[in-house]
Amino acid sequence: MLGLFFLLFVNLNTFLSTWDKHVQLIVYLENGISKVNKNKLEGLFKSNEKIDSVVFISRNQAWEGFKNTFSEKSKFVASMDFNPLPASYTLKFTEGSDRLKNIKEFSEVLKKQEGIESLEYGEKWISRFEKFMIFFKIFIITFGVILFSGMILIISNTTKLSIYSRKDEIELMLLLGATHQFIKVPLLFEGLLQGIIGVLFALVTVKLVHIYIGFQFQGSLESIFRGIDLQYLTDPLLWSIAIAGLFIGMFGSLMSINQFLNTRNRE
Repeated sequence: MLGLFFLLFVNLNTFLSTWDKHVQLIVYLENGISKVNKNKLEGLFKSNEKIDSVVFISRNQAWEGFKNTFSEKSKFVASMDFNPLPASYTLKFTEGSDRLKNIKEFSEVLKKQEGIESLEYGEKWISRFEKFMIFFKIFIITFGVILFSGMILIISNTTKLSIYSRKDEIELMLLLGATHQFIKVPLLFEGLLQGIIGVLFALVTVKLVHIYIGFQFQGSLESIFRGIDLQYLTDPLLWSIAIAGLFIGMFGSLMSINQFLNTRNRE
């Protein structure tokens, strides 16, 4: 279950990162913008070192592009005899971890300038998606802690049953002088084996789900997410799951062994 949540998280995070690279700031101009204000804006664009490229799209270019895209789908668009679209600048910022921050900061500067009708870079959508990703991270951590606790108890109880089924043998070994460490080792390996089996089962299941989704829905995913391939678990996550499984197996087994040996010492 945790592996499936990680698979979902990896792909959502990949989508956000890829979409973030394509974010551009579009500056829509007022129809009656003066040449002075237009030159002032272009001066701001040139002075900002974070801006990689600036593309100016006139009203006529915007209208021609709009008609080419939608005139075949709507007769209303083809019948319009006036241009409702404004001129605009499309600003592409240099790539980096602070790219979105630079866009936000520069958009605040542009809001104070005259001659600008509106700014667009998907601020609300990005903000909501980022909040969702933060919530999802917290949810995965919380869910993971609950699952880890439950798995430790399950392995602990399984090992406890194994211990009590061999109770007579263990007591005989203690009477013959066997140390606690000697008794613990094979039972710890049993818990470790359970952890390894759990990890392998989880990773194989997640991989099968990944292959199935890719096979069945890759075409739809490409059209929705702009060609982003469905990702499998990253190497750090794979190692984290493997280490967590080994830890859970050994710790759950150790709890039962210590409890049994402590109880026997008190007796």
